[in-house]
Amino acid sequence: MATIGVHYIKSALGGAAAKGLDTKALLRQARIPEKPLKDPKARIHVDLVAKLYGDISRAMNDEFMGFTEHPCKHGTFALMADWVSTAETLEELLQKGIRFYNQITDELQMSLEYEGDHVYLTTVFRRPELDFEHFYIEYWHVIWHRFASWYIGKPIKLLGTYINYTPLDANEFRVLYRCPTYLKSKVNRLVFHRHYLNQPLVKSQRELQVFLRRAPIDLLTIPGEDTSLTARINQMLQPRPNTILKLPKSQEIAEQLDISEQTLRRKLNAEGTSYQQIKDNLRSDLANKLLANRSLNIAEVARLLDFSEPRAFTRAFKQWSGQTPRAFRSERQSRSKTLS
Repeated sequence: MATIGVHYIKSALGGAAAKGLDTKALLRQARIPEKPLKDPKARIHVDLVAKLYGDISRAMNDEFMGFTEHPCKHGTFALMADWVSTAETLEELLQKGIRFYNQITDELQMSLEYEGDHVYLTTVFRRPELDFEHFYIEYWHVIWHRFASWYIGKPIKLLGTYINYTPLDANEFRVLYRCPTYLKSKVNRLVFHRHYLNQPLVKSQRELQVFLRRAPIDLLTIPGEDTSLTARINQMLQPRPNTILKLPKSQEIAEQLDISEQTLRRKLNAEGTSYQQIKDNLRSDLANKLLANRSLNIAEVARLLDFSEPRAFTRAFKQWSGQTPRAFRSERQSRSKTLS
């Protein structure tokens, strides 16, 4: 089940709060209710957490999310991903990615070391005390593990994690990495078998662009792991290209899944979401993709998303993103020119 414990939400919000951001507004924008955050055992679906992380990064213009002394501009990871896309093997990808970050920032230094059949991916933060709940070092290593696994098309089985602190939520830490954890290490590092380094990269440039548009959603899940009911419903609702989105009532979805509507609500609630949230998230994601196509006017995007009129779409999109579709397009175009 692709869900994330509330510890990683509250820790991320702690960094945002330290930089003066309105955390309640960030939660509303990500459509994460405040009430479950009071339950230490609650879990929130990865799509909502990914949106929160992305929103924090954009609001700060800092992909380090406020946990370093100096920021790392939003869009840096995408530039790195484009830089390493010419690599042929995982080893070349990791070496190029490490060289990229070691060159552009002094806030962290990465290394890839070898010892027999083992490979150690190590990250050292210049000012680790700013990462006061160890949120970002854990998130950073998750990003690299998932990114590497995605590029070779298979999960990289970790042999161990070495950390120089005690996790605040040991159970959630185990869920993140699913391998033995070694405390009292001098540095923070991931360990995996050397044979992965020879694996070829199997993703195309076009697939990379889709991956980056979805980021950080796919960076929070191990490829092929999401067997949740939420993921299944998302798959059922996905429209075919150039067709109008159809969103059946919850009763119809329950019938297709051969469960009662009450069971549907209960299971989705356990995954930290609801059928309405799934529909809103899907519409929001599709809206972003459709608006990226400049050949489609706003009215046509609204029609493909099955809104009764463009004004209804504009109201909904502003609620999802905090800006109008036209403002979103304009900002996206300006960002593309800056990065080109």
